[in-house]
Formats: sequence, C-alpha cells, structure tokens
Amino acid sequence: MDNVNRPARTKTQKKISSYLYTHGKFGRRWREIVDTDNPFLYSHGRYLTKITPADLPEDYIKIHSRAIWYMSGYLKTSGVVDMYYTYCKENHLFKDDYIHLSYNKKLHLETTQWGYVDVVDYDVCICGNDIIDIVLAAEKYSGIDTSAVRARIEEKRIWLRNNEPYEYQRAVGEDTDIFTLWIRKGYIDSKLIPAWYQNHPMP
Repeated sequence: MDNVNRPARTKTQKKISSYLYTHGKFGRRWREIVDTDNPFLYSHGRYLTKITPADLPEDYIKIHSRAIWYMSGYLKTSGVVDMYYTYCKENHLFKDDYIHLSYNKKLHLETTQWGYVDVVDYDVCICGNDIIDIVLAAEKYSGIDTSAVRARIEEKRIWLRNNEPYEYQRAVGEDTDIFTLWIRKGYIDSKLIPAWYQNHPMP
C-alpha cells in the first residue's frame, strides 16, 4: 500500500467517558481503598484505565469526598442535565450534605415512609465541602440553571446560623451568602469564579 500521502501518525487520543475518576480503587472491605499511588486513574473507583489527570479536560474538577472514601477524584461537570442538593440539619456545614448529578435526564424525587426526600436516578452523588465548587463548575461548563440549588444551600446556611450559632461562627463567620463569602476568602478555584464576581468588587 502506498503510504506517501498518508498523514503522519499522531498520539492516540484517550477516550474520556466516565463521569468520575479516582486515584485508587474501592477495596473489598468497608471503606477500604487500594492502589492509591497508581499514576493511572480508576473509573468510578472500580475499573483501571490508562488515563492520568493530565489527560482530563478542564471541565473535570478535583474533589475529595467521603462519598468516594476520601480518595482524590475528578468529577465531570459538563453535560450535567440536572442537580439536586440535600442537606442535613446537624451542627456542621456541608459534611453530611449531598449534591446529586444527572447527565442524562431530570432527577426524580420520592418521599420515603419516614418523610425524607430521596433522590433517585442520579449518576453521581458527592458530599462535603466540594459542593460549592461543583455548583459553580456546572454553571460554567454545563450552563444549567442552579438557582434552586443555590436557594437550598442558602436555606442550610440560615438554618445553621439560627440553630447552631457556635458552629456557624467557626465555619462561616459572616452573615453572607456562602458563594460570595467563599470566593472572597479564596476558597474557590479561580477558573470557576463567574465573570460577574470578577468584574464587581465584593464587600
């Protein structure tokens, strides 16, 4: 076969298809994690890939959550169709709160026999302090309306302020919207900060 006009072979582009990649794998025992030093990532903490963090596009943000047994992970934030935030009325901010993401369809909510709202049909569920980053990243890379999620996060902030003032003072301090405060304190990756915040000085 004549190869004269054939384009030069380039580096094979790796297939990035998982919603979640982790440094390490879930073990057989409760909260056991293994192979956390492997340079290659696991898809959903279960399937070893040939993908490294350097291969991931910008819309994958780094997370660290109890939902993945405190392994470091990378969450896809583009292509998000729906998200829902559930919070726990306890003496901490985001430790036991969850953000549920769906990449295919609207989330469905069901009320359990005990009166709790249960989110079904989600693709990924993450808890902990990365919730704010996830919301901002979904706004940027998926372009979805997160006003309902932001309103529920504000509900949680106000509940904590009114019911756990000592913890509120430690974790939050000011009586201010969490998104504005986190950005002002430098807790948010600069690439996720909306242009509106960057162009308007914050008090």
